Amino acid sequence: MKFPKGSIVKHRSGDIKGAVMNAFESEKGNVSYYVTWEDGTSSMHQENELHWANIDVAIRIKNFYEK
Repeated sequence: MKFPKGSIVKHRSGDIKGAVMNAFESEKGNVSYYVTWEDGTSSMHQENELHWANIDVAIRIKNFYEK
């Protein structure tokens, strides 16, 4: 998954921003995201239809106790 829950994304076709509310992965490995947009609407999109809306990208910080 490229976008974790809570990520701010933009749709490739416009400048409207939205927040990822949930992510779904199929058995084939396709990832879809349920996004709530600034205008109050919500919709489901494939991973290739979205990109980061801000320059900050999520990074995974390794837990000190994690092996």
